Amino acid sequence: MAIICTEDDKDFKQYEDRIKSRKVIFTFKQIFIDWWQKFLDNNPTITIRDIVHSSVEKLLICKTLAAGYSVFICDCLTKLFVYHTCKCRFCPSCGNKYNEERAISIKNILFDHKHRHAVFTIPKELRRFFREDRSRLDILFKAVDLTIKQYFKFRNVGGTPAFVEVLHTYGRSIIWNPHIHVILLEGVLKNGKITNYDFFSYPYFKKKFMYILLNLMEKDIGKDIFKSTRVKMWNNYRIKGFYVHTPPSKFPTVIALLKYVTRYLSRPVMAQSRILDYDGEYVTFWYQRHEDEKIVIEKITALEFIGRLIIHIPDKNMKYIRYFGAYHNSSKEEKPSAIKLFSDNNISYLRKTNRWREKIINDFKIDPQQCPNCGLTMVYYCSEFT
Repeated sequence: MAIICTEDDKDFKQYEDRIKSRKVIFTFKQIFIDWWQKFLDNNPTITIRDIVHSSVEKLLICKTLAAGYSVFICDCLTKLFVYHTCKCRFCPSCGNKYNEERAISIKNILFDHKHRHAVFTIPKELRRFFREDRSRLDILFKAVDLTIKQYFKFRNVGGTPAFVEVLHTYGRSIIWNPHIHVILLEGVLKNGKITNYDFFSYPYFKKKFMYILLNLMEKDIGKDIFKSTRVKMWNNYRIKGFYVHTPPSKFPTVIALLKYVTRYLSRPVMAQSRILDYDGEYVTFWYQRHEDEKIVIEKITALEFIGRLIIHIPDKNMKYIRYFGAYHNSSKEEKPSAIKLFSDNNISYLRKTNRWREKIINDFKIDPQQCPNCGLTMVYYCSEFT
């Protein structure tokens, strides 16, 4: 089964309240507990990456005795046992914390100047090349980097551009769809000052990105193997180019844009609240269709659901957030602290609030270390690992 209804269908009514509530009722963990071994048994010929095996194993023991625990104790001798988390990016809760830390790292380097959110995507016909060899994902980063830098050079804008690239490998329906999100400074940095520049040509970006990406792919894959695909791409996209979206920012301040972008970044592949139903065999979930923002409800087998999720587990040491231009560590441009968006104190506070205790206090208004008997704060006592 696939799509069972959209926002326009009468069957949508039965799911409407559940979508609005955004409550987590069904979890990835339960689905993997029920079906992971069956998935392996049903796909004996598929080579599953080692990182997938280890990530799923970590997910299954997250917040269980198998992961170990820490003990907190109060003066009244009341004890609190806290199970350890898996700290895996694939885990919905641990991955969210990881992504929030990455969002904080972006805030740490941004300049206090207007930015815009751009998206660089590739046609369906090219996606398989990046799935067959994930090292080619580096090519996407490089193609966007060269496209932006060559645009500023083409426009004779003196100075160094500054931008952050973030790779997403999934679309809204969690299918394989690698694309790059960019936080792009509307200007250039020169001699410690920012010169405003906010005109970005859609046609240039689309065609230049296509030209550079196809060249890089041909060099990596081989001319003989890639030739037919390249010819097809030129015939289909030579007029309009590949899809690149760089609209003027709709946000009044860079803080507002940053909140939107980091909220977009600070999440796992799919929020568990999007799972509407799991009957032990089929998973029903919803997403907003990109072309018209209509809500779509899809029902697939648990085996297919697992297959869609695990393809997005990143390889070990793969960096999905990268810095370019004046934001790169190697940049020789002078970057005085006066033009930084956040101070060191702001960043320290953000990192503090991303810790276990502070997150629970902020999210649920409950102090997990407060003793339920006497009200004092329990302190760390020891940890046990299995």
